[in-house]
Amino acid sequence: MLQDSIWITGSARSGKTQRLIQHFSTWAKNTTPAAEALFFAATGDNRLDLADRITTAAGQFRFDTATPIGFFQDEVTLFFPLMVQQLGLKDQFPLRLRPETEQELATGLWRSLFSEGNLQQAGVSDYYLVRRTLDLLQLAAASGTPPEEIAAVLKAGFSEQEGAPELWEAIGAGLEQWRTWLLERGLLTYGVITELYWRYLLPHPVYQQQLQQRYWAVLVDDVDEYPAIARSLFEFFSRSRYPDRVYLQSPGSNSPRLRSRSPFSSRLSPALSTNRKPEPRSCR
Repeated sequence: MLQDSIWITGSARSGKTQRLIQHFSTWAKNTTPAAEALFFAATGDNRLDLADRITTAAGQFRFDTATPIGFFQDEVTLFFPLMVQQLGLKDQFPLRLRPETEQELATGLWRSLFSEGNLQQAGVSDYYLVRRTLDLLQLAAASGTPPEEIAAVLKAGFSEQEGAPELWEAIGAGLEQWRTWLLERGLLTYGVITELYWRYLLPHPVYQQQLQQRYWAVLVDDVDEYPAIARSLFEFFSRSRYPDRVYLQSPGSNSPRLRSRSPFSSRLSPALSTNRKPEPRSCR
């Protein structure tokens, strides 16, 4: 069972990350780790800074750093054969699409939805509607919402003045068509990667056994900035015999609680606002 699993809390710039690193250094000096320690950071820039600080403080010990989406991507790529068997996919090496390529391919795939008039929203160009629709797949995956439930969530979360039910049905059908098209060709996007990880890979017993054996400690920086599905990963670690310790660090005076399903519908209005341009997306 887990020997040590705690939260580190405190106000901004109070030294929480440094305390996290100090704990790691102390553990490593007092034991003989048989595997790596895994550090999570919320963003790519934070990950690089964290790696530099760990190297300075305890560089003689083995560790790995990752962001949530970077970790999901690496794991899905490495263990893709498990999902090939589970989902009946073609046995091929997966390739990740860049966002601009994703936009172009999805636009072509949904041409019939545009021509039929179903995939249209007043005040939104086809380009931005495609981009925002694709973003919904990633938002849903991060919240633990299956793609087949997206249309129902959209209809429940918006009034008819904001969009006809036919639009939400078209978005849901288009995303399911897009997801199937990608998987048949071994193509991955951030949204598909995230869904594959929490829905199929993490629950897989073979993967769980491998995951337990690879890391002797898990340390998480700024845990309040993580997607809701990260809870499933951290709870798996906390239930496992290994790793020996799980430390979660976040700001605030109270220990936060990662929800297993985040309020996906509360994030839909900004995503589909007619006055909001899509934000740049980063992966690691």
